[in-house]
Amino acid sequence: MRKHRRDWSTWLAILPAMFWLAHARAGEAPADVYTGTLGRQAIVLQLTPGDDAATAGRYFYVRHHRDIALSGAPASNGHLQLREGWDADANGPRIALDRQADGGWRGRWQDDKGTTLPVALHPATVAPPSADTPPWLKQLHASDRYDYLRLAGLKPQAGQRETFMGHALQWWRVPDAGIAFFEILDGYPPTELARINQVLMDRMWRETGSYYDCMFNHFNEGDYEQTVTPRLLTANLVSVSVFTNYYCGGAHPDFGDAAINLDAHTARTLELEDILWLGKGKPLHYATDADGNPAPGSASFEAWSDYREQHLAPWLAQQWRQLYPQETTATGGEDDCGYDDPGVWQFVSWHMTPKGLFIGPSYARAARVCEANDDWSVLPWETVRRHPGRLRPGLP
Repeated sequence: MRKHRRDWSTWLAILPAMFWLAHARAGEAPADVYTGTLGRQAIVLQLTPGDDAATAGRYFYVRHHRDIALSGAPASNGHLQLREGWDADANGPRIALDRQADGGWRGRWQDDKGTTLPVALHPATVAPPSADTPPWLKQLHASDRYDYLRLAGLKPQAGQRETFMGHALQWWRVPDAGIAFFEILDGYPPTELARINQVLMDRMWRETGSYYDCMFNHFNEGDYEQTVTPRLLTANLVSVSVFTNYYCGGAHPDFGDAAINLDAHTARTLELEDILWLGKGKPLHYATDADGNPAPGSASFEAWSDYREQHLAPWLAQQWRQLYPQETTATGGEDDCGYDDPGVWQFVSWHMTPKGLFIGPSYARAARVCEANDDWSVLPWETVRRHPGRLRPGLP
């Protein structure tokens, strides 16, 4: 399996778009959003003008939340013909709409059996979000009213309570999507606790949006299963594993761990270089925004990639050979993952544990099974403390 390597510069550039596809999609063209009814059912509908030959759209029933794709020709003389499905020539139900004086639409929905239902749509009026609305939903309110109306209508259900590392946790589950996250109930000063929980709940809503994006992009037959696991809660650090198995179309399903690693005092997201630094001078800081571009104040991707390739990856490979010789000894067989190869330790996943930093390798698709390494690759805190990043005083 040693020959399978990823082109990680390309992969990392597109990763944020993979996770937040629909929210990037919302910025491609101005979209009109309507609320109304189809038959007796409340719906939310979005229309995005395409080129001269097409109009695209989608809608969801408020009680079900899942998108149904729409496609058709552009409006002509105030009349619009749409079909359910990605292709205007599909055999799905038809929707014929006429523009109204108030900017809305009226018409009829008809399926192939001849059943017809009235459709009434009005330009969506969206009330301002409340003060306690999670930041992600506030962002959607300003940028994507369609997704905002979907998510704002979902009410998380309280789940079980548990205790982890002396902290009481309250789990919440978003119905239908099945996304579950927890809030921390105690163990931090009130202002810190509020900031940490805001990050956790914000991520819950982002993942819920990703679930519906995945369903839409694979005809509501996608797969999006997620496991959220608290890993470390200390006075200085918060670490939560967010592992997702997903299939949203394409040749193969995929999986990955996108952990939440926070400075507990500020709820600021931590990069690996904040914890572990092997270079010279001030630790390099690289972070991206939701579109995959370097965030303000971030180092360039090239500088970060060079540091990872020249310093981090070979050093990690050496550490693993010393700490875990059985796992890193090359066998030369078909099942040899090549854990002693620095190339698989350049672009890593990571989270914090009571014993140290778990650092996961990365492989091309043909060898992705090697990423499921039973969590053996833990760098002890004793070793980390000899190579601290920005958070030198806060390490366990």
